[in-house]
Amino acid sequence: MALFLGALILHGIEPGPLVITNQPDLFWGLIASMYIGNVILVILNLPLIVVWVQVLRVPYTYLFPMILLFCLIGSYSLKNLVGI
Repeated sequence: MALFLGALILHGIEPGPLVITNQPDLFWGLIASMYIGNVILVILNLPLIVVWVQVLRVPYTYLFPMILLFCLIGSYSLKNLVGI
């Protein structure tokens, strides 16, 4: 949300309730993109339910270190530093 608000400010649009009246095309485009995104997520996730159930069957002793590893890799890839 902070990125979206920052992008609006960079483009000279004042975020707030007046966006609906001042920029109706932007507002309704945003609403339409949310609906389209939700439909796409449902289409993608319905066939992947089996995969998500399999992930839930992974024991916590294996799952937690993997999550931690991915977090460390992600933080290292951002600034090439081990700690942020």
